[in-house]
Amino acid sequence: MAGETGCLVSASGAAITIEPGTSEAPALSTLTHWLSLRGYGLVTSTLFGAATPPLRMRARFERLARVSRSTIQRRFPRVAFGDHTAGQVPIESVCAVESPARIVLYLHGGAFFMGSPESYRSRALRLSYRWNAQIFVPDYRLAPEHPHPAALDDALAAWQLVSGVRPGTPMLFAGDSAGGGLCLSLLVKLRDAGMAMPRGAILFSPWTDLAVSGASVDGNRDRDLWFTRRHLEIWSAYYAAAADRRSPQVSPVFADLSGLPPLMLLAGEDELLLDDALRVRDAAERVGTRVRVHVGRGMQHDWPLALPWLDESRRAWSAVSAFIDELAATGRGTQSGTPSA
Repeated sequence: MAGETGCLVSASGAAITIEPGTSEAPALSTLTHWLSLRGYGLVTSTLFGAATPPLRMRARFERLARVSRSTIQRRFPRVAFGDHTAGQVPIESVCAVESPARIVLYLHGGAFFMGSPESYRSRALRLSYRWNAQIFVPDYRLAPEHPHPAALDDALAAWQLVSGVRPGTPMLFAGDSAGGGLCLSLLVKLRDAGMAMPRGAILFSPWTDLAVSGASVDGNRDRDLWFTRRHLEIWSAYYAAAADRRSPQVSPVFADLSGLPPLMLLAGEDELLLDDALRVRDAAERVGTRVRVHVGRGMQHDWPLALPWLDESRRAWSAVSAFIDELAATGRGTQSGTPSA
């Protein structure tokens, strides 16, 4: 029934929160909702086609999303930017609050061949406000020039630097799309190496299966307004290159997820990557890793970030805030080889 909270059932039989429908919304809100989603689909499918050369798409993404520090600081004079280097990896920090309560390592999306701290600057600014956090965004190397494991190696170097910035400060991972999958791969790598891990991770529409084997790839082919199977198969080749796409290092949906900190995953009900999140949830739950999935009814890829004005996005941000508050209440730490009490 419209207005009630429903649930999806994962392969393991566990309930997954799915937000209320919006059929009872006022006409203007319904029109805004429809136009927002259709506009999103038109822009993304036009500018970022499956076979468009990756460097051309990268340049388009930067032109569309890049914003200068000076532009931000003219509007928000107290925003503080920082420049850091982890080996050869540049990292930008963004802090929009006077006394941040936590640090977030944010791994940007872009299918492993697009995105940068500059094009994610506005998003990092908003995350800093929302989460009362200092956000660190590494400029990890991109495919196809730098295939796997370049991005993962750079993410590890970034974490080694960021984790020592303010010892004792609560730390989180966050990322979207390819960056969400990269966060999960990094957690597995840290666990295997016995290294310090963050309190938790927040993954928006994570791309966790570069083998493109999820049921929703075909199940949502008529509902996803941007991606097609062809997108995922072509784009995964840029990053995976000669690597086995079912390798847990490439596709963390196939990894052992035991011993990881709590995970929060968000996925749109209508996106092709829905099953990338649901299968991670099932895999984590099987081995006792605390995990939560929030599914946006009728939503598309990365909707809380791309369409933050929608009611569905506001509900998603509320769910993320509740997750962060719960982590703070449990007092899980970051400074040992595994998440500590």
